[in-house]
Amino acid sequence: MMHFRDIGVGKPVVLIHGFLENSDMWNEFSVELSKKYRIILPDLYGHGKTPSIAEVHSMEKQAEGILEILAHLKIDKAAFIGHSMGGYIALSIARDFPEKVEKLALFFSSTMPDSQEKKQQRLKAVETAKENRESFIRLGVKNLFNQNNLDNLRDEIEFARKLAMEMPLEGITAALKGMRERKDTQTVLEKADYPIEIILGKFDSAVDLEKFTSQIPQKSHIQLHILPVGHMGHLEAPVESLDLIQSFLNR
Repeated sequence: MMHFRDIGVGKPVVLIHGFLENSDMWNEFSVELSKKYRIILPDLYGHGKTPSIAEVHSMEKQAEGILEILAHLKIDKAAFIGHSMGGYIALSIARDFPEKVEKLALFFSSTMPDSQEKKQQRLKAVETAKENRESFIRLGVKNLFNQNNLDNLRDEIEFARKLAMEMPLEGITAALKGMRERKDTQTVLEKADYPIEIILGKFDSAVDLEKFTSQIPQKSHIQLHILPVGHMGHLEAPVESLDLIQSFLNR
């Protein structure tokens, strides 16, 4: 079973971290949210305290691991909040097990699969990581932040790098391959009738903002917010991001 933490009481909320992260990325958020909700914090396969289990960690495989935790805790339904790759995994759960989802938040994530160009970049990233894991992490993490504000984000970048440096090479490559083969999950936004929150960054190099926002259905239960940050909103704009998540959970 995936390593996880279970804190607080109330309606269950699953916080799913992204690639090169672990559940510690949610530390400040989970302290606040656990005052009102039961917060489940998994370490995904190949991340944090959870070892790798395959050469490819597909989004479906990661989703199964999270659902195993919920079954263990006897939780039938929860709100899911996923950052980046965590959003892809939350979408996989919402697509294949809609009965498990109370609410869904995409936190600097999207429903779109990799383009052919992006798929090639993933393979190149696998080889780069194998050649020099530390260099891959150092450059990769920096590129996730708003490039116009790097001087003011040195501590945040260093924290993100610290989390990433804890990842073994096999976890990095398995996640890259898993993201590369993920499927389009746009049908979740089109079919779901529960509250959906989409929080994106104006300067996010990992999400095609224009293309994705043009595909978001205009429905009253789907709310979109765009912050003036890169891909790491929890570190670049923690107060604003937490406020949006709290408002979402209160919906």
